[in-house]
Amino acid sequence: MRKTLVRFWSTDPGLSVLLWGLVVILFVIRPLADVRIAGRAVIETGFALVLLAGVWTVWSRRRQAVILTAVIVLAEIVRWLSGQMPAAGLAPWEALANAVPIGILVLLVLSRVFHAGPITRQRIEGAIAVYLLVALMWSEIYQFIEAMNPGSFQFPSGSAGLSDRFSPLLYFSFITLTTLGYGDIVPVAPAARSLAMVEALIGQLYPAILIARLVSMEIASKGGQRG
Repeated sequence: MRKTLVRFWSTDPGLSVLLWGLVVILFVIRPLADVRIAGRAVIETGFALVLLAGVWTVWSRRRQAVILTAVIVLAEIVRWLSGQMPAAGLAPWEALANAVPIGILVLLVLSRVFHAGPITRQRIEGAIAVYLLVALMWSEIYQFIEAMNPGSFQFPSGSAGLSDRFSPLLYFSFITLTTLGYGDIVPVAPAARSLAMVEALIGQLYPAILIARLVSMEIASKGGQRG
């Protein structure tokens, strides 16, 4: 059974499961939390499962998987301490601890997407998962900035506060990454503005570079098969 699981997660189908896990967390469970159908515990559990899926996705690389697991455990400890001691001022470090494992997972999944071989549907789905992970990571960085320097972002009047990781800054991160820019949430601090500019650049450059890279890999793969 264990060998079967490792074989599954170490191949391209594992990338598909990672993507659809992210989709469910971000676009199904999170909105349910906004209308109080799902609580924070449900969201946190789902997110932990997504990160666990990421660990299994890179399990064939034991050293990277162990490092990612250790970082996830550390992030969970910081999150637990922040919840148990709200007066301790751990909110900024909770956000930063959340961002680090997501960033590591981005790099590891990208390495899986770009490894040699034919381009499969699952690898394309893995590339989409990276796009979603970048938005999620940036939202945590925004929360770190806002927690360190309250007022770094201007929110609409009556909006929800930064009560949990799935705050309005997650919405702002996706809007910035896709360069829609509705203007309802505005970065006002220099650090917040700089980060927003970097994310917008990533949102423009990543799809273009990704498509060029995948096309070149597919051409090279077919050329090798003919040879």
